Amino acid sequence: MSKRKEKRLKAAAEAGRVPSGRTRVLGALAGGAVVAVFSAEVTRVWRLGMLPQSRQEHDPNRRGNRALKAVEVVREGYKVSRTRQNTLFNMLASFTVTFGITRSITWTIREKGGLGPIKNVVVGKHHIHHFIPGGLISLAAGGVAIGAKGSELDRYLAIPFGVGVALVLDESALLLELEDVYWTEEGVVSVQIVFAAIAFLAAMAYLIRILRHSEEQDSEADWEMAAKAWDDLQMIPGGSGGAPGIGL
Repeated sequence: MSKRKEKRLKAAAEAGRVPSGRTRVLGALAGGAVVAVFSAEVTRVWRLGMLPQSRQEHDPNRRGNRALKAVEVVREGYKVSRTRQNTLFNMLASFTVTFGITRSITWTIREKGGLGPIKNVVVGKHHIHHFIPGGLISLAAGGVAIGAKGSELDRYLAIPFGVGVALVLDESALLLELEDVYWTEEGVVSVQIVFAAIAFLAAMAYLIRILRHSEEQDSEADWEMAAKAWDDLQMIPGGSGGAPGIGL
């Protein structure tokens, strides 16, 4: 390490780790975007899952577990929702959660020496940084997604891909500086890059929602069309003589 860099790192350690204005802005932007996307996605999946439920006859005397019903609604809505939107949402969710967990674990290791069996991984004299398994995980997930037939697995492969990319970008400052600057002022660059990536993924999710109407017919559109057709059928005199439900 050069003397100039050593002085900068020493000065940063003495000054503390107060977040800069840029970090606060990026953090607020990323946090707001994640909350907005998560809320919109949960609302969309819940609405799709409720389409058949709201068009069935319910026995008022029948009582059921509300939690199980909620899980059933979410599962049904997720199953028929668009693969592309699910894929991006899963990647955003896994990326965000992994970054938070990783930062918490590394802070615990630094302050308390470890979290149960979770400690620094050392092979010989080398400390194995978590960007290494992160790169392997994202490479494996991306490779399977490219080689797999069709796109049905994409929504599930997006989860390990997001995990791997989060592990890599969390140490992006180390890769840029070629020094272990994780807990110094230089290491704040990693946090800023991750916040910017989260905001970018959230913006992509919004863009896909805007452009989705130009897509070809898919299962989500078919699901909504079937529900509308059922509602139209009920407007016809004698049209409700069949069994309740939308028949999907």
